[in-house]
Amino acid sequence: MKVKFIIFICSFCILSSAYSQKVLSLHPLFTEQDAVLIPEIEGLWSIQDFDMTISFQKAGDNFYLLKYGSETNASTFEAVFVKIKDEIYLDLCGVMPDTLGDGDYRSSFVTGHSFYKISITKDILQLHESNYSWFYNYAMKNNLTLKYEWVQNAMLLTLKTDELKSFLAEHQNEQEIFKNSITLISNHNDIAEKTNLTKKDSKVKPEAIISQKCIPKFPFKDGWLGGDGDVSVPLNATTTLFLFSDTYVGNKNQQSRKEPGMQMVSNTVAVQSCLPNRETDIKYFWNNMYSNNPEPIFKTYTKRYKYWVTGAFMIKNDLYVVLEKVGSKLGASPDDIFNFSLLGFTLAKISNTYDAPNEWQIEYISLKDFGNPSMGLGPHIVLDDYIYFFVSRYDKAQVLVRKPIDFINNPEQPFEYYALNKTWKEGLNTNDMETIVNGFRSTTVNYHPEMKQWVMISDIRFMDNKIKMRTAPVLTGPWSDEIVIYEIPEITPGNLLYSKSNFCYLPREHIQYYDSKNHVMLLTYDINNTNFSEILSSPKIYTPKIITIPLKKNGSR
Repeated sequence: MKVKFIIFICSFCILSSAYSQKVLSLHPLFTEQDAVLIPEIEGLWSIQDFDMTISFQKAGDNFYLLKYGSETNASTFEAVFVKIKDEIYLDLCGVMPDTLGDGDYRSSFVTGHSFYKISITKDILQLHESNYSWFYNYAMKNNLTLKYEWVQNAMLLTLKTDELKSFLAEHQNEQEIFKNSITLISNHNDIAEKTNLTKKDSKVKPEAIISQKCIPKFPFKDGWLGGDGDVSVPLNATTTLFLFSDTYVGNKNQQSRKEPGMQMVSNTVAVQSCLPNRETDIKYFWNNMYSNNPEPIFKTYTKRYKYWVTGAFMIKNDLYVVLEKVGSKLGASPDDIFNFSLLGFTLAKISNTYDAPNEWQIEYISLKDFGNPSMGLGPHIVLDDYIYFFVSRYDKAQVLVRKPIDFINNPEQPFEYYALNKTWKEGLNTNDMETIVNGFRSTTVNYHPEMKQWVMISDIRFMDNKIKMRTAPVLTGPWSDEIVIYEIPEITPGNLLYSKSNFCYLPREHIQYYDSKNHVMLLTYDINNTNFSEILSSPKIYTPKIITIPLKKNGSR
């Protein structure tokens, strides 16, 4: 039986008694796109006049974890900074440990947010607390303009995020709205230690990347029970990394989804090796393998969203992985199978690529310019000194952006876009972007030198049974109309593999397996099903489907 919902009071109360009156917010003060990083905040801080130390540690791509207390009983908060009219605010929300109760128990708590106006100069950080008296008096005089509820000893603001930001922007210069000040003094002694802990040289150096002479396989083994996404990046002449999004995992010797112990993690990684005689071997990885709490390779360190993998590429010895931030869809109907929403994108950098994936040291880089329906980040191309991305606009058209490879690690360096006047311009002016392709989003774009053409694979529209491609002599076009290159048996009535509950998505070309002699592409696509019992029963569903497509009959010369 579900536990009754209550508010989980998440207030930063170092200087407050348990019964002091507080101002909390039901909704956060930030969105994923406007959260900002404050690099000088990282490290240890001492609270003036109190024998207490707190730490700020970067987590994910755009927020921090604030911790204080003992290692065995630490208080942990998500700490997110946002700028409103040139003032910086801190949003704090408590983190409930995964070890506390079960999932039903934890989900019965609704998180609340406390917020502070901050000022930082050299080694001094001041947190100015939201003033309960000011908000109380304002509510009594202007009851209709401030949305709130009373919760225990707190005024719980129910303004939505944009309303809350507008309210603070309107009143932030009033003296009493933020009052009590908490002063923190920086302690930089931990910097050298932190740097040493994050440095680790890769044990293996890459070989020259050439085409691979085998066909990948994705058997159920070592507790890996199927995943989707199927992004690949070759490491050398015999080794490819496959990166999956939502993945079913189980116990070490488990080979069926019907056995107890199966859980889902948001991403996993496999190392696929080509063996003699075109055979393959594969090893799967995720964090906390075979435990009661398995975790993905790419962890978000928050409950607000999870990461799905949308692309990966190598620059020198470093692996870069494009991650999609996926959160819950507010107001989703009970039968909505797409009960998630896109919140943005993150770029993960791995410098020790050639170590086991569960030993990767991952740095997250914000891609906050992308993520709304008009700017959905699509397939990438590394060409000359740039990384290019096709960007889907409302799934109706595609535009092209790029960034110098030398600045890929710098989120402050702006992207360039291909403009209406056929030149590259700095920034992302959506009103001035040239439409490169009219039509649905794409998944991969690869160059085929024997054709002297770029080949774009289009994503599959929901319940469509066709995989389509386009070609162009240069990235900026002109791109051909779509042509059908494969009819999908799993969603084609009359086929033995057909089920009316199946749907397919994310066809991708894996260029390392291209047969240039016979002009044959290798693609994978994903099969899902609206009926969970069919997913449990059939290992052919929710496991990458491998197909080969001859380019010669589709326009190759």
